[in-house]
Amino acid sequence: MSIYDKLINEIRKFNRFYTVNMGFLDSSYLDSNYSIAETRILFEIKVHGTCIQSDIVKTLHIDKSYLSRLVQRFCKKGLVEKIKSNDDKRMTKITLTERGIEETERLIALTNKQIESQIKELDFDECDKLCNALNTIISILGKERC
Repeated sequence: MSIYDKLINEIRKFNRFYTVNMGFLDSSYLDSNYSIAETRILFEIKVHGTCIQSDIVKTLHIDKSYLSRLVQRFCKKGLVEKIKSNDDKRMTKITLTERGIEETERLIALTNKQIESQIKELDFDECDKLCNALNTIISILGKERC
């Protein structure tokens, strides 16, 4: 077994643990009416404020057609609105409505509560260790590769 085979197995083991432990496989994420992908898209729109869909496609590496369908669904629910760009009439910007902001903030609070329930028994050293491990993963896997 090569070092890569071992690493692949360990990453897959971690992914299986993490997706189940954090409830990512539940049919309704956080007992909401949204999938984890939908929740993440709403979060990204909130972070960007006003953006174009290609910004979210690049950030989340999500299929643009899939994103377009979800944005349409969000518009019908009154969570997102589309705004024609003054600079380029071919470009449509998206932003959260007031209802969308409230719903996204509610989802963020639910996520924070879920995470807190997972870590509330950790002592300072364990919290520090976990933060360092998470940052190590990000720094190693988040590098630009040639």
